[in-house]
Amino acid sequence: MVVNRVCGMCQGGCQVNVTVEDGKIVKVEPDKNSPKGRLCIRGALTPQLLYSEDRLTSPLIREGKRGEGRFRRATWEEAYEYAAELIRKTMDQYGERAMASYQGRGVLGMPVGRILSNNQKPCLMKRLGSPNDFNAASICNMASSTVTPVTTSGLNTRMMVQDIPNSDYIFSWGKNPVTDDGPQMAIKSIKAAKERGAKLIVIDPRKNGIGEMADLWVPVIPGADGALALAMLKLIIDSERYDKEFVRDYTRGFKDFKTYLGTLSMEQLSKWCGVSEEMIAQVTDIFCSTEKISLVAYTGLEYQLSAIQNNRAIFTLWAITGKFDVEGGVYLNCQNVPTFSLKELPTENKPIGLDEFPLFYKFIGGGQFCRFPRAVLEDDPYPVRGLILAGGSPVLTFPDSKKWREVYEKLECFIVSDRYPTEDSRYADVVFPACTVFETYKPVMGADGKVTLIEPVIEPVGESRDDVLILSGIAKKLGVGDDYPGSEEELKEWLCQMIPPYAGDFATGGKQAPRVYQKYKTGGLRADGQPGFPTPSGKFEICSVLLEENGFTPYPEYRDIRSIPELNRPEFPFTMTTGARSMHRMGVFGANLPGVAKAEPYPYMDLDPEDAEELGIKDGDWAKVTTPFGTGTFKTRVCGMARHCIHIPHGGGSAYMPEAWRIGNVNELTSLDYNDPITGFVTMKSVPCRVEKSEMTMEKSI
Repeated sequence: MVVNRVCGMCQGGCQVNVTVEDGKIVKVEPDKNSPKGRLCIRGALTPQLLYSEDRLTSPLIREGKRGEGRFRRATWEEAYEYAAELIRKTMDQYGERAMASYQGRGVLGMPVGRILSNNQKPCLMKRLGSPNDFNAASICNMASSTVTPVTTSGLNTRMMVQDIPNSDYIFSWGKNPVTDDGPQMAIKSIKAAKERGAKLIVIDPRKNGIGEMADLWVPVIPGADGALALAMLKLIIDSERYDKEFVRDYTRGFKDFKTYLGTLSMEQLSKWCGVSEEMIAQVTDIFCSTEKISLVAYTGLEYQLSAIQNNRAIFTLWAITGKFDVEGGVYLNCQNVPTFSLKELPTENKPIGLDEFPLFYKFIGGGQFCRFPRAVLEDDPYPVRGLILAGGSPVLTFPDSKKWREVYEKLECFIVSDRYPTEDSRYADVVFPACTVFETYKPVMGADGKVTLIEPVIEPVGESRDDVLILSGIAKKLGVGDDYPGSEEELKEWLCQMIPPYAGDFATGGKQAPRVYQKYKTGGLRADGQPGFPTPSGKFEICSVLLEENGFTPYPEYRDIRSIPELNRPEFPFTMTTGARSMHRMGVFGANLPGVAKAEPYPYMDLDPEDAEELGIKDGDWAKVTTPFGTGTFKTRVCGMARHCIHIPHGGGSAYMPEAWRIGNVNELTSLDYNDPITGFVTMKSVPCRVEKSEMTMEKSI
């Protein structure tokens, strides 16, 4: 039997054909009849994930010390009772807010998000009296998809279409759809556009991947994208090559921003971003002399010291040169949008991270998970001793893995729901076996607004259950889950009453309306029908009202990582960038599979050929990388990189991985303490470092 499905291994939404024999999935292939029919190695390895010896198939209760990974099999009733007991003890001793939950990308698009992270009635933490319900928005996509566009245009990126099929130039900035995991819908469009004659400019420290397709590769220093964007804006404004009518009628703060640019020299901006003044001028000239330019960007711009402001500078480039809501540029696929309303700050029962990042709370209604370790280790702002973790691995995805292990050691209640053992689950008190997307129901909203359920492809492996039922079982033991589903039939009914999470894996569900361009001139964008944008000022906000009212510099302002004295040290002449997902993994999802280990046996450090020659390092050599926060050893891949910069993918450090990945954990070279001040996003993209040749040797360990 062959079943057509969306893969579900990441948010890419790839359409696949799933072959089932004797109740088991034996093969997953791309649906060649679908425009989204494609498959990466993770999708192809679905049978390995489902039937791996490592697959969690029954509830487990810890027997050994935390971190040993020794558990005994338990019944569901026993596991529920024990989990509930630990939660009660923690809250009785430290208070309700001593409990927290975190849902990672492993449950992306799955309904458990409605229980674990929601300001509405279903939220488990809220029912327990805790404000500490966290999700991956603390580290992924929120900055670029919501905060940046809202503080400029009043929109979000789901309302923006990169019109690649009609572009004359495509700028890829902060995204590598060839090599990186994540939404890869753009790559086919880019290839098709290049075949018809469109040009591709790639702004990225790495040439590997999309940069190799580029007509012009701009090797920017990691984290300095804002400096490059400001340099281009300075040239554009100084030479008056901007859309004067748009700036006059539809922008706020142009004059103040121009004054700020006047304080910056091209020499300084060039030094910050590592791009020559000549190349900056070349790229700017292309940008100004071409009307139809689309922007391909993603999370690569988020993990920077000036993450929001860097992103806002790039949005300003497109806006003031007339490339917003036009054919071939950034098309605004929306109309009658109400002005975004920030959430009110609570005066008591505050979540972790609110005091330091209040504007982040105002956007998402929750705290910042990067400050969870402080709450556990330092009781700041109050003691926290319990965590429910679903589909995530903070120890391998957030900076400073050692600190997360210290956190887990100190927890008195740690409950994990996942599909296979993770480095985090080794420290857990109770581990629950969760279903994959192929083993449970999926709600989908049709074009008519009605929710239907897609049936499971196979029965759950072992005793695994839907995450919703797992959390529901715990909630019922605590007396707060009477209205949660307690059976498969109740789960189906419950799902049909809810809006599918995450927009149904990025599917639109209906046909796009005929395009109308420059809607800001006609009143088509705003809910009140007035010309302009759905922002507080009604204009495109170069100077943001929301930022200004919340104590931040309102215009795009750049702050270099080496402006921090303790990081500006001569013994760290290189800049390391990390946080990028490899094309073979979804974060750490599937990292323990033999097929993934075979495809990617080592954590590679990308190094420029000239730098490699100066350091005496050859392709395939092992190199030691030292930052102010730690040291690690990685296999060298000599390839196109910005000078004096290196790239290392994240995701190592698990006991369930091959030896090279067990010791090659780049997160140990990063810190939780340096953040974008607006969102709290960590600065993994720009870490000062030193690179040396290592004498270590290691064979593949698979």
